[in-house]
Amino acid sequence: MTEYAIEIDNLVKTYSGKITALAGVSFKIEKGDVVGYLGPNGAGKTTTMKILTNLIKPTSGLAYVNGIDVNKHPGEALRYIGALIEVPGVYDYLTPHEMLMYFARVYGMSGKQAKQRIDESLELVKLSDWAHKRIGSFSTGMLRRLVIAKAILHNPEVLILDEPVLGLDPKGMKDVRQLIRQFQGQGMTVFISSHLLGEVAETCGSVILLDKGNVIAHDSVENIGNKIGHNVINVKFLNELSGEDIEKIRAVELIEGGEIKGDTATIRFDGKPDTSALILSQLVSQGLMIISYSLEGIGLEDFYLATTGDEKGAG
Repeated sequence: MTEYAIEIDNLVKTYSGKITALAGVSFKIEKGDVVGYLGPNGAGKTTTMKILTNLIKPTSGLAYVNGIDVNKHPGEALRYIGALIEVPGVYDYLTPHEMLMYFARVYGMSGKQAKQRIDESLELVKLSDWAHKRIGSFSTGMLRRLVIAKAILHNPEVLILDEPVLGLDPKGMKDVRQLIRQFQGQGMTVFISSHLLGEVAETCGSVILLDKGNVIAHDSVENIGNKIGHNVINVKFLNELSGEDIEKIRAVELIEGGEIKGDTATIRFDGKPDTSALILSQLVSQGLMIISYSLEGIGLEDFYLATTGDEKGAG
C-alpha cells in the first residue's frame, strides 16, 4: 500500500481550450498529514480539489488517492474520501438526522450502522443536541459543522476541505480548527484550501503554495520558518530617542529599514545572526543605551507575499 494519501502528477486543466487553471501541478501528501493549499483567486485550488473528488476531469495528468487513480476508478477511490467543496446547499425543512440518514443510505450503511455513524459524527461536530431540530434555524457556524459531519459520515481516511472557515466568526473558526486537530489525532489526512494564512499556520503541518496554476512552494510550516529566519530586531532604549539618536541608527549600513518611535525601534536586516549581533554592537558603540531587544520572523503571510509577489494576499 502506498505511503501517500494524495498524489498529483503533472495535472493540467484548461477550460474551453483557452483558460489554463492548472499548468502541470505535481505534489504528494503523506498519510496522516494536515496540509494547507494556498493561492490567490483563480490559482487552481478548487479545480485541483474537484479533480481529486471526480467532479471534473483533468485535461491531462493523474490524480491518486491511496494509490488509486481517481478518474479511472472513481468508485473505489471515493470510498476513502470525505469532501466539502464549495459549501453545498442543504434543505432547511430537514433535520441533521434526516439529512445524514439519506447520505448514510447512499453509502450503503445498514440501519444500525447508519444510526451509530450519525450519532458519532454529530457528537464530533458538537451538534448532538440539534440532531432533530430543523436546519433552517441553524447559524452559519452550525451549518458549516453540519456539512463537515456529512463529509466524515462514512469515516473516510482522506478529508478534503475547500475554504472550511469561510464566513465564520472567530468562535466558529476555532471550532473548525479543533475539529481538524481531532481528525488528525484519529489518523485522518486533511487537505485544506484557504485564503486565511493565519488559520493555515495554526492548523497545518505543511503548506503548498499555488500561483497561476503552478506549485511555487511545498514545505513544512516549520521549515518555512527556518528559511525565513528572524529578519526584524525590536529594540527598546533607556530614553526616548532624539533626532541625533535617530540619525545614528539610520547611519548603520547593515540596517535595511524599519520604524523608530519614542524609545523603541523596529529594525529590518538580512536575517543573519552575525548581522544582528553587529547591529546591536554598533548601536551600543554609538552611545545608545539598549535595555532590551527581541528577534522576530516575518511569518507565513510575508513568505507568501514574497514568494508570489501578490500585494493583496491569498484568495
